[in-house]
Amino acid sequence: MQLSIFSIQEPVACKKPLDKGIFMAAAQFVTALNFADEFELLSLSAVNTQAGTAKKGGLVFVRNGKLKMHPEIYDHLALISISSICAGSVYIHGRDKIAAEIVNLPYSDGILNLAGAEEDYMAFKRLCSPVSRFFLLHTKKVQWSAILSVFRFFMIDGIWDVVNFVAQRLQQADADVLSCAQLLGSMLEQEWYPVFYQSLQDFHVSRYPLSKVGLTLELPEMA
Repeated sequence: MQLSIFSIQEPVACKKPLDKGIFMAAAQFVTALNFADEFELLSLSAVNTQAGTAKKGGLVFVRNGKLKMHPEIYDHLALISISSICAGSVYIHGRDKIAAEIVNLPYSDGILNLAGAEEDYMAFKRLCSPVSRFFLLHTKKVQWSAILSVFRFFMIDGIWDVVNFVAQRLQQADADVLSCAQLLGSMLEQEWYPVFYQSLQDFHVSRYPLSKVGLTLELPEMA
């Protein structure tokens, strides 16, 4: 078939839906950028939220083996793990509802949506244990502190827009798995990247160095 130079091609319909699984993966990547000097981010694919499937998806990364494991690295890993669940909650309920309810600990049923992220939640709980032992805190307090911290990260102006940017790149890509280096390269070309980078620095300063007082600052006494 010969195509006329005057014909107008219709945009190709995207085969992948912009669903919760894509936002969960995008959130893991954006959260992990807070700790890019500790981990090598390799690839990203949508999280498969369907029950009974072996294909998990999400962020693939490796830790810098030269760095000694200490409470803050466990905390960083915990934040990355729980970020997919927090992102799923923002996707379902919207930023306004989450912003209004994240301080109401313990959370009411339905705020934390675990569907499709059960493995991440189990990993998150395991990663919080070394932190709780180090600071002699109840594990639930460390878990709630991490969850609240990630929700607050997503509430920072512009952060959810970056999650949305990464989610759209995942949706529009021909391949199911994207290189994190390519993703970061496309982000560096955006006008908003310097502001985003500063937000990462501000978030890091707001949480670290970890301390017993800092971890329990906003938590209820009954926790």
